[in-house]
Amino acid sequence: MERRDKRGRRIGWNWWREYNCNLLLDAALVWEAECEAVAVGYETEIAEYAEANPRPNLKDFLIRNKGMAQIAM
Repeated sequence: MERRDKRGRRIGWNWWREYNCNLLLDAALVWEAECEAVAVGYETEIAEYAEANPRPNLKDFLIRNKGMAQIAM
């Protein structure tokens, strides 16, 4: 049985967190595929690629999407 609040929403599930984590996962998979295609597994080339194209991080997604939480409410 799921826990619910007064409005019937599931407690513990956060759409905002899910949305941003899914975006991060998708972006990380794309970054890794592009890195692998360019670097062909060599550590020095991976480092060069990462320097030129930084790996996506959660902070950037949260900053870019910060206004969406108020729009959806």
